[in-house]
This record gives sequence, structure tokens and C-alpha cells, in this order.
Amino acid sequence: MSRAAIPGPRKGVRTAVALPAVAAASVLLLAACGGGGSSGNSAQGTSTPQGTSSPQGTASAGTPDPQDKNTGQEKNQAPVPDPDGARVTVDPANKATGIEPGKAITVTAADGVLTRVRISGTDGGTVRGSLSADGLTWTSSGKTVPGSVYTVSVDSRSATGKDGSSTSTFTTAKADRINKLAMKPADGGTFGVAQPVSITFDYPVVDKAEVERHLNVTASVPTEGSWGWIKDITGKDRVDWRPKEYWKPGTKVTLNADLTGVKSGKGTYFARDYASTFTVGTGRVVEVDVPNHKVKVIENGETVKTLAMSAGSDEFPTRGGTHVILGKNATETLDSQTVGLGDSYKLPDVPWVVHFTSSGTFFHSAAWNTANIGVDNTSHGCVGMTVEDAKWFYERVQVGDPVVVKGSNSTATTDPGNGFGAWQLSYAQWQAKSALK
Repeated sequence: MSRAAIPGPRKGVRTAVALPAVAAASVLLLAACGGGGSSGNSAQGTSTPQGTSSPQGTASAGTPDPQDKNTGQEKNQAPVPDPDGARVTVDPANKATGIEPGKAITVTAADGVLTRVRISGTDGGTVRGSLSADGLTWTSSGKTVPGSVYTVSVDSRSATGKDGSSTSTFTTAKADRINKLAMKPADGGTFGVAQPVSITFDYPVVDKAEVERHLNVTASVPTEGSWGWIKDITGKDRVDWRPKEYWKPGTKVTLNADLTGVKSGKGTYFARDYASTFTVGTGRVVEVDVPNHKVKVIENGETVKTLAMSAGSDEFPTRGGTHVILGKNATETLDSQTVGLGDSYKLPDVPWVVHFTSSGTFFHSAAWNTANIGVDNTSHGCVGMTVEDAKWFYERVQVGDPVVVKGSNSTATTDPGNGFGAWQLSYAQWQAKSALK
């Protein structure tokens, strides 16, 4: 790793002589780099520095000594502080290695103030931060990522008005694995009133509370809700945020996942932040009345259409409770092997398919079962309709609409990770799944 350059001789800068060793945190002793001007940032009016943080090692912007071309000082010597220079301390210390990603970076000044701090990494990123009102402390708000060398460049002004500057470096610990995530909704679009904010992780999350602290959901309409940790149907760790009640139509929902540098497990870190925004659409609820073989589509409290259907048989009953529409396909092959029913059926190119569990419970057209539609429940758990009604339904509903199944004789409860199953639980039960409860 290359050493930070030390500025050459200027008028009024003293050459280095031996100093006593500095214990604990090291200090960057900044000599004047020019006359005492009045320009520069002050207190909260200073620009937020973005660059590398400087370590707690001692250094000064003094005259380099030719006896040591790397340090600009005689071997085993430390610089003499300029009596008129501000003294700057940076944590992590200069040339420190193995620094925990995400660790806060602080820069402090004595006998003067900080005017600018810039922190940049070899990963191409910068670290945000802000100065205190008195100009004595700069603290990072942005995060560092694993396996990057960061350079901290500091400008300061002494109490006598002289400007100084210095640089230092530190290296963050390498990650064994980088954890990534998949968000639903990914970003943009309009969704139903039961749509949760859902995050699935590539690798297990050990400190769920720490990760949850870095997840923030905001809504344009004040909305109470909670995160809940579950296992996705794939077996991966997942956390969903659902409102206590259905979203208000028209609400704009935003997720900010400030995860850069956050540790998710041994040797496993996040390397970036994530964000997603979506809009809540029509206040639509789908009710499936199993005993009466009917599907009601209700919008803003009014029933807009009632459709005949055939639900699951007594052997394969459609599960009760509240589900959420996950997706739609204009045509799809329905294969019993994909839902654990062996060779019971394989129906290619079935039109107008709407999913409401990940395990294979759908609304779909059922031209082969016309005689039972509106009369008897004979399916393997899906909700079958005529081709005409299934097309209308497909075109009307949207992902995120709640599906409330009533009157089912099924005793099984859909797992929360099987589709968007958070609504299978009461709100109190869902809150209990938060790592910050």
C-alpha cells in the first residue's frame, strides 16, 4: 500500500526533528500550507466531506527529509508540530488494517477547526459525513464496504488562521461472502392494498435485529405496520413489512435498506444500499365463498361482480384465510408434479391463470370442468372458472390484491413464507416476528 504524500517545503514550515513517541490514538499535526485566509467551510455550513478517513497516526505537513523518501522524515523520527497548526486526529488510525466494514469514522481537531473532510475508497465509493457546529468533529454517516482501502483527506484551519492539509489510509476487512437481496416489489408499479414490502436474502441473516435497524419503510399516508422474519418457501431468510390494516388506495410506499457494510453473519456482509418505491392502487378485495361456489370482486366496499367457481374438493380443500395475489400468466401449463400430486394431471396452455400461493394455488379457467362450476367443489385446491369469467377476473385484479377464502373445511394454515402469507396471522402475531419486538 502506497504511503500518503507529504507536502514539500513552503515558507514558514519547520523541518522535522525527533519527538517523543505518541501513545494510543495518533495525531495528524497540520502545518500551515499558506497564509491565513478567511475562505473555507465553518461549522454546519461546511460541505459534507466525501473521501477517505485519516487514521490516528501522527504526521505533519512539514518539509520532507531526503534521508527517507517514503516518509519525508528521518527514520524513527516524528514531525515537529507547527505551533500555529491545527492538530487533527483520525479514527481509524493511519495504515490500520482489518477494520470492520461499516465502522464509524471520526476526525477531530484541536487548536483549530476542520474545514473539509473527503473519504474515498478503492471500490470507487465515497463516504458521507458531517461537521459538528463548532467545526471540531467530523463524523461519517455513510458506510465503508469490505476489502477496500480508504483515503482520508483533511483540510483544517488553525486558531491563528493558517490552513493545513493531510491524508491517511486504512483498509477494511475482506468479506468471505457478500450477501445480496431480492425485493418485492422490485421498484415502481402499482399494487393492491395487501401488498407487503418483502426482502429475501441470498445468505442466512444471523443478527436479524441489526439488519432490521437498517430497514426503513415510509408511506405518504401515515400507516402503522411491522417487520416480521420468516422462511421463504425456498428456505431462504426473508423479512416482510405489512401494514396493520390494508393500505389506503393511492399511498406511495418507499423502502430504504441502508445496508452498506452491515454484517449479516460470520464473514458475510452487505456491500450496498437498496431502495424501492411503489404505489397502492384500487381498494380491491377478492372473496372466495367456498360453500356457495362464488367469487366476489369488491372495490372500495362495493361488489362489482360475482363469478361462479369450483373450489377444492373435500380431499383437496382450498385453504382458508387471507392470501395475496402474487402474479398472473395469460397461459400456463398446470402440472400436478410441481405441487406434489404425482401424475394426477398435466394441462398445457391453460388460459388466464392468477397465483395466490407459491405452492400452486391459482384462479384459472377450467373448461374441462364446466359442469361443476357454480355447482360443486371438485378441484385439487385451485379455484376454477369459465373461460369468459376467468378472462374478466385476470384483467381486473392486480398483484397485491387480498384473497379472502371463507367457509373452507381445510384445517391447514398457509405458511407465511408461502407467497405473501403475512395476512394469515393476526397483527399481534405478526408483530411478534419482528427482531426488534
